[in-house]
Amino acid sequence: MQLSIFQTVLFFAAAAGVLMMAFAGSAAQAGNSKEIYQRSYYSKKAMRGYEGHAGLDYYCTYKRFPIRKCKWNGRREVCKIVKWELEQTCY
Repeated sequence: MQLSIFQTVLFFAAAAGVLMMAFAGSAAQAGNSKEIYQRSYYSKKAMRGYEGHAGLDYYCTYKRFPIRKCKWNGRREVCKIVKWELEQTCY
């Protein structure tokens, strides 16, 4: 199968673009030495978390998610919140 010059140039241009994106992503990530961490806490009642700067370089956010237990009562599904998950993300 013979490739035309246009197809060859197009192939190498696409390959070069992929390589440049790969190196640009790793170079940008190399400058950020902070670790992003995420933790989850469970409780029977909804908890609040402090959203803002924690320590010198970290910023933390919190999200609350209800954990439901559902039952079928014959006509429809009835759900009840049994506990809460508080998700902490610091970056």
